[in-house]
Amino acid sequence: MKLLNINKIVLGALLFITTFFTACDLEELPENVNINDPKSLVEIQELLNNAYNNLGWPLGGNAQLFSDINGDNINGLAGLNVDETEIYNRSTSFFNNTIRDNMYRGFYRIILDANVALNFLAPEYLQSIGEDATSSQVQEMRGEALFLRAYMHFEVSRFMSHSPGFTPDNSHLGVPYRKDYANAIGEIRGTVAQNYADMLSDLKEAETLLNAMNSKNQYYANKAAAQAVLAKVYFQAGFGPDLETGKSNYQNAFDYANLALQGTTATFDNNLYQGTNVYRFAGALDATNNTTNTAIPNVETIFGIISESTANSKGDGFRRYRSDFTIGNVTVRLMQEVYNSIPSTDKRRSLIDVIDGEYFLNKFNRSIFHVPLLHYSDILLIRAEAAAETNNVAQAEMDINQILSRAGLSTVTGISRDQLIDLARNQRRIELLGEGNRVNDLKRIGVQETSLTIRNAPWNCNGMLFQFPATEVFTGFVQNPVGGCN
Repeated sequence: MKLLNINKIVLGALLFITTFFTACDLEELPENVNINDPKSLVEIQELLNNAYNNLGWPLGGNAQLFSDINGDNINGLAGLNVDETEIYNRSTSFFNNTIRDNMYRGFYRIILDANVALNFLAPEYLQSIGEDATSSQVQEMRGEALFLRAYMHFEVSRFMSHSPGFTPDNSHLGVPYRKDYANAIGEIRGTVAQNYADMLSDLKEAETLLNAMNSKNQYYANKAAAQAVLAKVYFQAGFGPDLETGKSNYQNAFDYANLALQGTTATFDNNLYQGTNVYRFAGALDATNNTTNTAIPNVETIFGIISESTANSKGDGFRRYRSDFTIGNVTVRLMQEVYNSIPSTDKRRSLIDVIDGEYFLNKFNRSIFHVPLLHYSDILLIRAEAAAETNNVAQAEMDINQILSRAGLSTVTGISRDQLIDLARNQRRIELLGEGNRVNDLKRIGVQETSLTIRNAPWNCNGMLFQFPATEVFTGFVQNPVGGCN
């Protein structure tokens, strides 16, 4: 790896990204660090920490909300701004300097942060500053950077490209998969096959480099976090062509979900939905200094975002759902059908408030909370559905019954494989409401159930994709097709 002119190249990349992100309320570059020529692992870690800090912009509720708007849980008649209404109506308009644009940039900002850290973790550079490239600390930092790079590419790809299986060989266009700190723009789109191969390569290397517990603390990526994202990647690939020869996507999803659940220190929260403990998005606010107790995220959190204080709250995007604010033109409404789909005896029905004939999610009714991006219940339901898809009905039944029992519903026994699949999908919709999963589940299922519609539109119509921002497009770059879903 050449390190000639490294300062000029990295500085240019950082200046570029800073210029384009000033309107996004993203974190500033780390203070007291020579971003062009770090002299120690401590300084390189600070650069890597910037990637963690920046998770809050795209994944602090913004991406999740935009994903839900594109699905069938949100009633778009009120509560959406102009840009969000375009998402709801599945407009394929070209856009720039909008909230969608900023979300896209937010993902790639984290990818750039990770790539800058990886560049300085190269053996040649570490040797030049007297650091041991083989140390356990370096290997862990490399694992974290690879994890973040793959995870963010996975998330952004679900907005910008169709799921695996849209074409028989995944030759349809994906996103630019950036591995170089020097190229903020100017890369063509890879195919979905190439994107997923790169994700798997990065995540599997990260899995080998990361330990069961991160040496810094539990808020940094660890082995179970990498395994959880691997489970999500294979699960999204679902009915598409197998990403690994000789092993189905659902079998891989099951295996990695199983590894994550067995290896994580996170646990299933049996107390959730009991009494006043109804929030997985947890974080007790200390009224004396407006900080959260960062030592106590919800016990289900495998990997997430920590909100350190009211001045540094990372889940603000979820506030649009809140029913304890004055209901107004920016409050997101749910479809009545979602509420009606939840049995009256289900404890989770209390997470929806009915106000003047409209339906509001109160799941995020807190002044501050941590955001569990990867959590036990999500991965458990992936294992359940993948188990049913691979005819492991006993495991599927056991996993689903944990969810049902906690919700106060009757457990199941002796039902068929297809019934278990349907039940797992239904439980994902209810359990993960407001967390941005629903539309991606429907896109995955549509590969098999080709007549499936999402809010009266084909699952694979052009309007299900977001357009790339104008600043991304250059000669030779192929934009997503226009035409919406009419």
